[in-house]
Amino acid sequence: MPFRVVVGWLCLVLFWPAVASARDLKIIFSSYTPPYVFESGEGIVIDIVKAALKSSGHTVTPVYVPIGRGFEMFAEKRVDGTAIIRENSGLTANYSADFMQYHNFAFTLKERNLRVRGVEDLGDKTVVAFQNASKYIGGAFGTAMVNNPHYKEIANQETQALMLLLGRIDVAVMDEGIFRFYREKLVAEGRIDRKVEYEAFNLFEPTPYKTAFVDPKMRDDFDRGLVAIRQDGTYDAIYRRYIDRYFEIKR
Repeated sequence: MPFRVVVGWLCLVLFWPAVASARDLKIIFSSYTPPYVFESGEGIVIDIVKAALKSSGHTVTPVYVPIGRGFEMFAEKRVDGTAIIRENSGLTANYSADFMQYHNFAFTLKERNLRVRGVEDLGDKTVVAFQNASKYIGGAFGTAMVNNPHYKEIANQETQALMLLLGRIDVAVMDEGIFRFYREKLVAEGRIDRKVEYEAFNLFEPTPYKTAFVDPKMRDDFDRGLVAIRQDGTYDAIYRRYIDRYFEIKR
């Protein structure tokens, strides 16, 4: 057998398992939470997940559905994974290492001069938070909001930011990156005056999130890829691309 044929055959044998195991993975992402998730198929979270899985040859097809529907699809194994999730979600899955975090703040209008020194100061105020905030933030915040008749959670975070900036609520509890994105959008659309000033109270620790997979091998591939993109600078470059495009995001 010619030498070139032998070498080619050996290479095929050596690398075939890795190539054969590469898959197009259907991963659930929250519906439109910029700058983390855009339904155009980009965003900080989508880019990180794609980059981490790419090192094992996998591609990613984003699936955008509400949280409850996403849990059903995962349990039925109609998708391969779901991103931006915590192990206390109740979902039986193979959870990855922490790969991103949200940092929630209590935003108020500066002109109202509200005293917010701790979570307990939110108990008598009109507070709007993101969906399932009382569960995900938990702790003292969850306890305080259970007893607050003026507390509500909504899925549309642009509406949440708009309600605050129009003075319709006292406090908006949401991630700083999401709030600043929507504020810039609302100003650009002429719906909010840029002169409207706000305050951001740092009452909460950053909340780390994971990706969960049906197949433990895909979880392992993701974790290995995550280590690699953090080491080679890809992870930071993804954040930097969106920071440069929009604003400074603390992480």
